[in-house]
Amino acid sequence: MVTTDLSSNAAAAIRFGLQMAAQGGFKLVFMHVAEVLKPVKWTEEFFRDFEQKELAGLEQQMKAQVMEVSAGTGSTVIDPQYVVRNSSSVPANVVHYAEQQNIKYICIARKGGGHSMRLFGSVAATLIEKSTVPIIAVPEDYQPSTISSVCYASDFQKLYEELKDVREFSDSIKATLELVHFSSPVEETAGMQDLAELQEDLARLQVIAHIEALNYEKPLSQRLAEAVERFKPSIMVMFTRQDRSFFEKIFLSSVSAEFVSASPIPLLVYRKKV
Repeated sequence: MVTTDLSSNAAAAIRFGLQMAAQGGFKLVFMHVAEVLKPVKWTEEFFRDFEQKELAGLEQQMKAQVMEVSAGTGSTVIDPQYVVRNSSSVPANVVHYAEQQNIKYICIARKGGGHSMRLFGSVAATLIEKSTVPIIAVPEDYQPSTISSVCYASDFQKLYEELKDVREFSDSIKATLELVHFSSPVEETAGMQDLAELQEDLARLQVIAHIEALNYEKPLSQRLAEAVERFKPSIMVMFTRQDRSFFEKIFLSSVSAEFVSASPIPLLVYRKKV
């Protein structure tokens, strides 16, 4: 499902959705959430009629935007579905609809604009922190190209369970799969043999593993950005914890939310398994 606030920035998410559909045969659902307010003096019947007309107009705008982006990329949109909802909460409405309809992925531009800038400016980070459905956050300057490689940033916790999800994604678009892990000094001194064996196991699974020493002088989000620069994957994959305590939310940033704010490539984020 591709969300759009109808701004020019949202076109990036549409371009990425079209690319995924072309490679993986995904059916596309395009969604727009707007807030249509009811004046106090209006009757419920009059407002409902007004609301229907407003949402119908927004749906036509969304269709026009999708068709314009599609024409610009030379893509063909096959049997798309268009959904418009009236709500004051974009993230909650998007997630609720995605859960109801068994949506596989939610695709959103990293930065919004237009009349929904206040809501869409932070909606990508909010969805990453709250959504049960995997989120694909796309940088606003994304231009379509073959998604040829997927890089999974792993902490090695629940590795094989998470790898199953990542493999399903990479296989669906026929992309190669790489893994990057930053090992601590404890891992290096106490488990070098285990790490070597793990690399061999990953190689048997046709996963290209990059295991590097953790540099405590650099934020993890910066190390990930440097890895992207070196390995040049088409998309980065991460798993984020959504059960952090109040203390952690205040004092410990979410690496996924940090990375999404500056990533030069799309970022696919799953809820971390517990």
